[in-house]
Amino acid sequence: MTAHWWKLIFAALAVLALVATACGNAGNDDEGGAPAATAAPAPEEAPDDEPAPAPEEAPDDEPAPAPEEADDEPAPAPEEADDEPAPEPEAEPEPEEPKEPEHRHDFVPISGVPGVNDDEIKVTSIVTISNNALGTNIGAYNDGIEAYFNFINDTGGIYGRELVLATKRDDQLFQNLPESLAMVEEDDSLAAFVATLLFFGADTLNDAGVPVFGWNIHNEFADRWNIVGNIAPSCIGCIHQLFPYVATQVGATKIGVFGYGNSENSKVCAEGTRDSIEHYSAEAGGMTVEFFDTSIEFGMTGGIAPQVSEMKDKGVDFIFTCLDLNGMRTIAQELAKQDYRDQVTMYHPNTYNHEFVAANADLFEGDLVFVQFVPFEAEIDSELQRRFFEYTADLKLEEQTIVGWLNAHLFYDGLLAAGPEFDRASLMEAVRGFDDYSHDGLTNPIDWSRQIALPNDNPDADYEYRCINAVEIVDGAFVQWTGEPGKPWQCWEVARTDWHEPEAFSFVN
Repeated sequence: MTAHWWKLIFAALAVLALVATACGNAGNDDEGGAPAATAAPAPEEAPDDEPAPAPEEAPDDEPAPAPEEADDEPAPAPEEADDEPAPEPEAEPEPEEPKEPEHRHDFVPISGVPGVNDDEIKVTSIVTISNNALGTNIGAYNDGIEAYFNFINDTGGIYGRELVLATKRDDQLFQNLPESLAMVEEDDSLAAFVATLLFFGADTLNDAGVPVFGWNIHNEFADRWNIVGNIAPSCIGCIHQLFPYVATQVGATKIGVFGYGNSENSKVCAEGTRDSIEHYSAEAGGMTVEFFDTSIEFGMTGGIAPQVSEMKDKGVDFIFTCLDLNGMRTIAQELAKQDYRDQVTMYHPNTYNHEFVAANADLFEGDLVFVQFVPFEAEIDSELQRRFFEYTADLKLEEQTIVGWLNAHLFYDGLLAAGPEFDRASLMEAVRGFDDYSHDGLTNPIDWSRQIALPNDNPDADYEYRCINAVEIVDGAFVQWTGEPGKPWQCWEVARTDWHEPEAFSFVN
């Protein structure tokens, strides 16, 4: 029983390491329904406060003195005119209003659709809360969903109904299949939202026609029409410039790479990193992989001192891994123990966790962390980002908070595109019709119509751009590292295999 338990955990963490090192996410030209809804109140106040008083005071105060002090008065007049229009920028949201489809508030009676009545559209979540071997707060995923639903409901709901997260299931790590079966049998929710370390219930939900929106850290998100994630299926193990480019930016020349040995996924991820650096070695200034190890196991119960000693002897100055955040801490602790920590930069695929990093500030100083969405620290001109901060102001923000928010946004946009007479099938048809979906710039755009299969052997299913969004750890906090102000993404064209500099992007609609 114990051996089986650990085997499942290894599999879960391997998938985490696998997916987090790939680049992906979503956002779309068809988006904007939700942000537009909140724009309506702003224009109402602008006309009431500024324009009305302006015309009344201008004729009453100015005309009398004007004839006598003509030379003195004209100057003040324009100044007042300049003062009045100033408040107008406060009505900035106004241009967003036309984006809201007129049919958003059309009510049509619906029968026979699971989870839908005249007042509510109900969904279910399946989340790993108990027995979470990572020790992170995956339950924050539910908070993100509910925050987004609050946003939509506060602005009128959709089709005369409110969005409701009616059922929250804890799969306890090992009960994913039973919980998925129960959800299908009860048949009282329109869709499922999934954030779990294992996804044994994927086929059960997909084959039952249940729309699934989830945290994509699993290969099960590929090749299944009814399952979509916060990112699309990504090419793990593929050769690309991201890894050698990152190392060149900190002046590194000798690379170490780690992957878990009890996970095929983690090994493939590590091999792809190694192969990418070797492939572009000449263009990256002669960079070499001096250390490569995919024999370590989750937990590193045997320690990692020999590996660190070997890296130290070989002068490794940059470490890439396909490990979880606890594995990264174990390596950092051994580097510090051998007085080698300040000579090496580490690239973390799964450590965007504010509390964890703050508690290990000295161990991680100067390291880089990969993020699959625009980090909280990077401000972009995105209405969806602004609403996220507004509706999560009372929450402790976690990576899972925004994953839930992004999933809920895709769900809502799918409903808008499906129209007021929707069902499960039309919802997924609508989602699969989005061909440039970036969650209003928060993620790397996805073409949901073609990005269904794993792109390793299906290049047509890959992203158009291979992108990186990363932060640096400084004094126990995150600081945006990639891109430029307003353009946090750095991207390479996937179709190009020659070495070329990345371009800074903003994917805001």
